[in-house]
Amino acid sequence: MEESGKDDIYNSFENYIFNNSIFKRIRGEIGEYISSFPSSILAKQTEHAFEITKDCLRLKKYLLEFDSKGDCEKKNCCQYINYFLNERIRDGYSSNSSIFGIYNSYMNLGSNNNIKNICEYEINDIGSDKYEKSKSLYNMYELCDIFISKKYRTTSCSRAISCATAYNKIISDYPNIGDIKFCKALKDFKLVLERNDLISTSNCDFKFSNILSYSDECNKLLQKLEQGTSSMGHQTSRLQEQIESGGQSDLHKGDHAIEMLQENTISTGSFDATLPITLFSSGTGALLILLSFHKFTPLGQWLKHQTQRFGAITKNSDEELYEMQQPNSEYDERNTEYNVYNIAYNSL
Repeated sequence: MEESGKDDIYNSFENYIFNNSIFKRIRGEIGEYISSFPSSILAKQTEHAFEITKDCLRLKKYLLEFDSKGDCEKKNCCQYINYFLNERIRDGYSSNSSIFGIYNSYMNLGSNNNIKNICEYEINDIGSDKYEKSKSLYNMYELCDIFISKKYRTTSCSRAISCATAYNKIISDYPNIGDIKFCKALKDFKLVLERNDLISTSNCDFKFSNILSYSDECNKLLQKLEQGTSSMGHQTSRLQEQIESGGQSDLHKGDHAIEMLQENTISTGSFDATLPITLFSSGTGALLILLSFHKFTPLGQWLKHQTQRFGAITKNSDEELYEMQQPNSEYDERNTEYNVYNIAYNSL
């Protein structure tokens, strides 16, 4: 059998006991589905046909216990049932991995819409290495559950010793584990056992914390995992801070740019509005000064001549200019100013 690319985590003690209790309860409750099972699913599989049919029905009944894919994922239910099916194929069907195709075909039937997406792509061969690790881990869970659940109080000391022995055997069987998920499952279960330690008595001087061993290889792997997780979290935190500070900086820059733009707009508008007035006032003052000195300079005589000439032209074309510039208030202002200047000039 070839291992699939799927790398599922191992069931924790709590999840395994939960899933196993469900499966034990429903495994015999499949009679109602047998008559509706389509024989076409089996195709050319004639050997072990009835047993494989029951596997399919148990798979369906088990998955129906979970309300949704998310509900199943919380308990790692797909990994549990996939381990069971791997066990069936290895122990009952001579490791014929083509039977996984039958299980998946049955789940994907139109009549199974309520379950087919729950464990999609997760029912497959887990490979010999993971299968053997899972088997030793889950057998230990079941053995230790007898002690942890306090089913047999009179034999609690011997049960605790059996549990510790099973745990230490796994550690000795895998001195070079190299599987960080398996290491984590073992470490988590070690903590479970230590929380359920016995109170030492004269009849049973036993402590899990004193007898359980743990792999140095696992310690190194988990330390690397914790360091990597811590480093990643630190980098993520720094990146978030940079994004936030960068966003605030950009916001302040944007506000400053808007303020400068507004100031420039106001300044430019004021300059544009006052420039014509300033130029006009300057020109008017210069003209008045020149007019006041016409009697004493040649330039003044020339200005007088030009002004009188201009006055004659204005008089002859007064009606035409009036009609052309009547709507123009600017012309009225200039005409009034000219009359004032002309009166001032002639009175000198």
